[in-house]
Amino acid sequence: MDLSYSMRLRIHGQDVFFGPGTEELLLLVKETGSLHMAAGKMGMSYSKAWKIIRRAEQELHFPLLERKAGGSGGGFSRLTSEGSHFLEQYRAFCQDVCQAANLSFQTYFGKAVEINETN
Repeated sequence: MDLSYSMRLRIHGQDVFFGPGTEELLLLVKETGSLHMAAGKMGMSYSKAWKIIRRAEQELHFPLLERKAGGSGGGFSRLTSEGSHFLEQYRAFCQDVCQAANLSFQTYFGKAVEINETN
């Protein structure tokens, strides 16, 4: 019998505020330079994306994104240095936890497996 597992890593403050969805949103902002485009790629409304970012910023007490409204020069969104650092920390944390989970799974179930859902 082939066994596998999955897990989802989320960070809590007062409430859950950072997990795989927020990670993906920030990675897409980094890629596209736009919160609006990032939300669209995720099939999410712009207002929901804003709500997610604001909640995370409130919990962290620092801005994740630097934003400039559109206009003649166009607008943009980009990660702040703090936002970029936090994203890197989260990704490294997830990688460490997944490595430990793989070792534990191998110990208890006899073989290493690839995780279906890493965070």
